[in-house]
Amino acid sequence: MNKRMLFIITIVILGMLAISCAPAATPTPTPVPATPTPAPPKVKEVTIVAWTIGPDEPSYYRRDNLIDAADRLNKKLEKEGSPYRVKVEATFDTGTWGDYKQKYMMAAQAGNAPDIILSGHEDVAPWSEAGFIVALDDYIAKYPDVYNDIIPALWDSVTFKGKKWGIPQDTEARPMYFSKTLLKKLGWSDDDINALPDKIKKGEFTLYDMLELAKEAQDKGVVEKGYGYWHRPKKGGDFYHIYFAFGGQMQDPDTGKLVVVKDALKKWLQFHYDTVWTYETTPKDFIGTDWKIWHETVSAGDKALFWNGGTWHWAEWTQKYLDGNEQHLWDNVGFALIPSGIKGKPGTTLSHPLVYMVSSEKATGKKNQELAFRLITEATSPDLNTRHAVNSGHLAILKSQIDYPDYAANKFLHDVAYMVEYTHFQPNHPDYGTYDQIMFSALQAVEAKDMTVDDAVKTVIEEMQAELGDKVEIK
Repeated sequence: MNKRMLFIITIVILGMLAISCAPAATPTPTPVPATPTPAPPKVKEVTIVAWTIGPDEPSYYRRDNLIDAADRLNKKLEKEGSPYRVKVEATFDTGTWGDYKQKYMMAAQAGNAPDIILSGHEDVAPWSEAGFIVALDDYIAKYPDVYNDIIPALWDSVTFKGKKWGIPQDTEARPMYFSKTLLKKLGWSDDDINALPDKIKKGEFTLYDMLELAKEAQDKGVVEKGYGYWHRPKKGGDFYHIYFAFGGQMQDPDTGKLVVVKDALKKWLQFHYDTVWTYETTPKDFIGTDWKIWHETVSAGDKALFWNGGTWHWAEWTQKYLDGNEQHLWDNVGFALIPSGIKGKPGTTLSHPLVYMVSSEKATGKKNQELAFRLITEATSPDLNTRHAVNSGHLAILKSQIDYPDYAANKFLHDVAYMVEYTHFQPNHPDYGTYDQIMFSALQAVEAKDMTVDDAVKTVIEEMQAELGDKVEIK
């Protein structure tokens, strides 16, 4: 083999060796698709239906606070990344309590109740027993900053069988109002008038002192006959602060049973007989009088001498009957606790907290309970509750409201605040409606002189035992 051929073969072999020893070429990576940006969750609008009631017209913030709370809740839901947003459809009723409650119960039985119902705390027992509303304890525990601010005593009004079934929306007191103008005509000085609330608080001026004074004013022509004392003109819980004033009790705190104190019952009925027939300080056939007539008469400040009403009436009289002239009330009307029926015992009052309750799936046919509760939570704020309280004459439900500027600046709310220390509540009991009807029917019969006081007492006891059996204690 010649040298030239040998050289070419050597070069080829060396080239092949170089190729075989070279590092493998880096493969071109397979393209990986980019991770797509997740689409925002599709927003689902949930309609929360709420029914509220006054019936006093200035209490419309019971509805409007829920409507305004929706915006606050929706902002939080968005921040949380929740797919839900709420829309509120709320109503405000100014009709009768009886019609309103009947409407709710019929709707709940039919499975189309509102998600939120506002009513008196006494409905907690029957509506929870019926399965219309849900217990709220687990929800409440999630929002301690809100619910630790509730005035502690108010939780009692929504508690039944150890569970909380409602959120207090407002509370109030029921004062005994009096005409400063007519007392002056009777010869009372400003000092005498200003001292009256304290005398009532100490038990120095009793219910029968009131009737004696009212009779005196009528006899002297200062007050028209039958205008010495006006109670409410329709059935309602206000009548029972007189029963409490005579030492009455409506529920045993230990057993939970309803209670009738026979001695207090008789004195309660006797008082209502006496104001109509003995002293003639309340008109005959007064029960059934139109509310408009009642409000126009008492808010005038110079027609009736004494009358009992609610703290919320102060705002209602100002806005609806006095064209915004609150000064007219300050000039002509005073207020105090309900006088005791027992000398030396402090005056009393009755509070009737209204509460938001969440309807069950059974009652609504929907599973909106947690969103409904969260809406109530947003409405339970110092600013929203204060605008309701100031506008409608109701008392604070939150400790933080007491020093809230608009609340602290309201003279009337400031001056009646002490009354809650002397208050009572109606019972939370599923059979309270039966109890209430038996008691009121007896009172109505006595005022109409259709029944003597003794016969009325006997009838109440017999009907309580027949209708309620061992659910009621007679003391």
